[in-house]
Amino acid sequence: MEGDVYNLAMWKVKPGQEESFIAGWKEGGAFVFTLPSPPLPPYVLIQSLEDPTLFYSFGAWRSLEDVQAMRAHPRTGELTGKLAALCEQAAPGAFKVVARAPEG
Repeated sequence: MEGDVYNLAMWKVKPGQEESFIAGWKEGGAFVFTLPSPPLPPYVLIQSLEDPTLFYSFGAWRSLEDVQAMRAHPRTGELTGKLAALCEQAAPGAFKVVARAPEG
């Protein structure tokens, strides 16, 4: 089903780099929508209320091939590298939907 593949990343940002990280993520978020096969909107960045250095980003894609094409693009590596430099830890991954609530 369309939108059953997600790109999800956990970002543990270095203290004091939160605003720079948010700005860089927005740049990357805008970039993915210029791709021939962009994600399904919205593409989202969330920040922990308990730990302001902890972020997750996620978005639904039409297919795993679209995620792989995005990751293979040279600009993606450049933008992800800039974000990772602001982080103590970064863990991106591709995931599939296996259940929904409520079912239907």
